[in-house]
This record gives sequence, C-alpha cells and structure tokens, in this order.
Amino acid sequence: MAELNVKLDKIQKGMIVSRDVYTDDDLFLIPADTVINENHILKLELYQVVSIYIFEEVIDPSAPKTKKKANVEANLPITKTAKFIEFEHTYEEQTEQIGDTYFQIITTGLVNAEAITKIADDVMLDVKNSGDLFSFMCRLQTKDDVTYTHVLNVSILATIFGKWLHLSDQDIKNLTIAGMLHDIGKTKISDDILKKTSPLTPTEYEEMKLHTVYGYKLIAATNLDYGIKQAVLMHHEKMNGFGYPLGISWDQVHKYTKIIGIVDIYDAMTSDRPHRKRMHPFHAIKTLEEECYGILDTEYLMVFLQHIANNYLGNSVRLIDGRIGKIVFIHPQTPSRPLVEVDGQVIDLVQHDNLTIESFI
Repeated sequence: MAELNVKLDKIQKGMIVSRDVYTDDDLFLIPADTVINENHILKLELYQVVSIYIFEEVIDPSAPKTKKKANVEANLPITKTAKFIEFEHTYEEQTEQIGDTYFQIITTGLVNAEAITKIADDVMLDVKNSGDLFSFMCRLQTKDDVTYTHVLNVSILATIFGKWLHLSDQDIKNLTIAGMLHDIGKTKISDDILKKTSPLTPTEYEEMKLHTVYGYKLIAATNLDYGIKQAVLMHHEKMNGFGYPLGISWDQVHKYTKIIGIVDIYDAMTSDRPHRKRMHPFHAIKTLEEECYGILDTEYLMVFLQHIANNYLGNSVRLIDGRIGKIVFIHPQTPSRPLVEVDGQVIDLVQHDNLTIESFI
C-alpha cells in the first residue's frame, strides 16, 4: 500500500500510520498501523512532530456504524468496552498456556521457544497500540496464579522495552522468552511462601531468593540463548553490587538481565500481591525515579520511565484532591509528574508537590 508524508497541520482522524512515530529525542510516540484519533493528534502537537508517514487509505471516522459504536464506547469505563473485554479474554487464555509451558519444561527439560513467544505475541496483537496495551494491563484484576500473570506481564513489557531500545529482532525475541521464563524457579518454592500475606521470615526470604538458582538449573541444559539463561539467574542483581544470587560487578551483567530486572520490579509494583495492593503506575514511576537510579541500570531506566509514562498520555485520571482531568504532557526529566488538564486549566504537577494522581478513570 502506498504511503504519504503528511505535515502536522494536515493530519486528520482516521488516517493510518505507516511507520512508527518518534520525537527528535527518540521518544516513541505512536506505532505503525495505528488509526489516528484526537489523542494522537494532541500528542503530535505537544511533542512538536513536524510530519508523519501515513497510508493513502483512510478510515472514515464519521461512517454511521463506526460513529455510533464509538459514541457508545466513549461513554463507557475502559473495563466495560468491547476492546478491553476481548483483551481480558485473550490474556486469561494465554496465562493458562504458561502453566502448561512450565509443566512441559519441568517434566521434559525441553523448551519450545516459538510457543513461548506466541503467548506474548497473541496478547499484544489483540490491541492496536502500546498506549491501549498499558491502559488495559493496569486495569486487569490479578487472579490467584500471580506467578503466571507476572511472567506474562514481564514478557510483554520486556518485548516492548526492547523495541524502545531499538534492539535487533533476535534480541527482542530473546527478551520475550527471558521474561516468560525469569520466574520459572518459583515452581520449586512452596505456596506457603509464595502466597503468604504477611512479611516473610529471614529463613523464608532466603528460600525465596533461591528461585533464581532453581530457574537457572531448569533451563541450563537447554539450547536457549546464553543471555536468556543469565536473565533467569541474575534478574535480581543490582548495579550497586548488593543483588542476588551472586552480587557480581555490574559490567559482568548481561543486557537482558538489566532489562528484565527493570520490568520485573515495575510490574511487581503495579500488580496486586498477597501481602499488599498494587501501586498506581505514576506512583511506581515516582518510586523508581527517587530510589532506583544507581541500583537499576541508569541508562535503561531513564528510557523505560520516559516511555512508560508517555503511553498514558491522554488517559483520564482522578487527582488526590478528587478532581478529574486528562494527562496532556509528560516531562522528559520527571515523567512521574505530568501536566493534567482539569476543566480547561492545565496543572503542572511538578509545581504542586502535594498533588498526585490517585487513579485512572
């Protein structure tokens, strides 16, 4: 299909993006194949994108059936929309597949890499763009199989993160697999520890830490890429040398390990756990900003936080004081403190220390 380069002032709703859109600072904005809507145009204006590539074909946003459906959907909470319900169904189906995949590895010692990547791919293919994907994921209700939902989330996040870093297709595929397998060692940990609702005892914590070693042993003899095995073993290593299981120098840590380490912590923060409720994504971003530079890989962490926050641009939110608004801009250096438009007034959270985002609408 032919494509055109279209200037910002000529971009219209219904146009289909033919190439991924980035800012001049290499911040990922809109993926290819996205149908442009008002939020996309706002994002392009805010980030002063000069032009984008689009397919010549245009989806008419005013077509009667589409318009009627869009109007109905626009008045529904995201969790009640057809797109979210379909996504949730696919997500739950693929979560069940992870249990079967783990069982096969444990019992046969064989790893079907293509089957593993398909699990994450099927979930990601169910939505058109990463903005919707993150919006949907943060609204999912965690089921009892915390380990399986967590590894699926980490696999998806690692895959997208690899694209943000412009890694090769093979690296991205390896990250998908590493994310899916990074916690396979928890199958060797007692449910009494995994599902405990109170803090772990020192003895229990030491046993929990062994999941990295157990996981590595389960896949050590397979033909998986070296970096995948390293990520399974060392995703809890830290830049300051105080991680586990080895506490090794950061220059010895594989890039897959550094990437999985970041998305593992982010997903753990933003998901329900037996002993605590999930953090709001912007609370998690703030915590990572304040506490994890110098602990997690600084270069990778900055890229991750900027992009993860940017994917919530256009989301409706409730502020801690009860007011409802829309995220309209993400500060590159302080992504946890966006600009929020409330009743026509733009509020810069950087200028209001006591004002934070409480929840998504």
